[in-house]
Amino acid sequence: MPPNDPAKESVQTATEQEVPGGFARDDATLARLGKRPVLKRNFGFWTILGFSCTILITWEGSLIVFLSGLQNGGPSGILYGFILVWIGTISVFATLSELASMAPTSGGQYHWVSMMAPTSYRRFLSFITGWLTLTGWQAATASGAYLTGTAIQGLILLTHPDYLDTMQNWHGTLFFWAVLILGYSINTALSSMLAKFEGLVLVLHIIGFFAIIFPLVFLSEHTPSDVVWNDWLNLGEWPTQGLSLCIGILGNVFAFVGGDGAIHMSEEVRNPAVTVPWSLMIGLCINGVLGFAMLIATMYCMGDIEMRLEENPIYPFMAIFYNAVGSLAGATVMSAFVVILAFSATTGLVSSTSRVYWAFARDRGLPGWRILKKVSRRTSIPVYCVMITVTVSIILSLINIGSATAFNGVISISVAGLFGSYLAQH
Repeated sequence: MPPNDPAKESVQTATEQEVPGGFARDDATLARLGKRPVLKRNFGFWTILGFSCTILITWEGSLIVFLSGLQNGGPSGILYGFILVWIGTISVFATLSELASMAPTSGGQYHWVSMMAPTSYRRFLSFITGWLTLTGWQAATASGAYLTGTAIQGLILLTHPDYLDTMQNWHGTLFFWAVLILGYSINTALSSMLAKFEGLVLVLHIIGFFAIIFPLVFLSEHTPSDVVWNDWLNLGEWPTQGLSLCIGILGNVFAFVGGDGAIHMSEEVRNPAVTVPWSLMIGLCINGVLGFAMLIATMYCMGDIEMRLEENPIYPFMAIFYNAVGSLAGATVMSAFVVILAFSATTGLVSSTSRVYWAFARDRGLPGWRILKKVSRRTSIPVYCVMITVTVSIILSLINIGSATAFNGVISISVAGLFGSYLAQH
């Protein structure tokens, strides 16, 4: 059943009791959109900027998923593809930022489609966009937990090379579950600290970048520039180099997935009509610069990539770190930065995904919306939606036990769902 028209939803059908606070202008904006304020506005500019930056973790994500681009496109394909994706993403988010300033609501994309679509198609298009957004975010959460869990495996392999002989997919799945459970705890029991947590992670995000790139650049031997900027690979043996590049560019695209996270936290942000758009664009600029710089450094310092793949076939960037600094302790600390920040991103993914569930349930777009729209009176958090986000992710994690390759389809779904919801705004 299509949802009620979000743009005309009655104030009386919002959800739970109104949360008192001193944000009259923000509450008036919500009332104009037909919603009641039921979530606490704990986020200011710096904390929601931290949320935007650390849910993207572009420089960390580029390291984690760069193997796909290296095999399909090569060093040149990764770098030029990153520039293309970055420019395209900024163009898309310029539109989303304008819409967020007009209607800052947790529903985001599906609400805006309802505002702008022809009356006769409004409900249908809003419903489809809502499911695209929800599917993309749910897949992104599962993907983030998977990558974090398997990155822990990669860290174990770095410090104990003999682990390669006994490594199993289900080990990664157990780490997957541990990451989700810890993320659930932060989003529920420690929900009042979430904003401060994101602000702290922003600092770690910046410090970690410099803590990695300086030793990587100054301590390693460098690959010739001609190889970095003019070496194209097609190890997947696709019919053409262009097709290979299109396959490999998915890693760069995934590094920018989650850029709309702040949008879905709008009802927990102070002055969201101004704060959220700025956090989106500044976050994209910061992450783009750091991500591109890290990729350049990695391409120049990777050495013999076949040897790095033998040393750490899960995440060869860890072997690149070890080869660069020549110290196991140093490489472990550098890799640990990436793992910790990947975990923080997963925590943010759980937050945003649960808000999408909650907003869509509030507008009656989901089965069981009467339960899912409820908000805890004690914490003002949609606890049921956090629970279903984690539960669905755990179910999806079972795919990894059978085939890690099959789980890559979930990563593709996250890209297709979210960018499909962005396309609906144009």
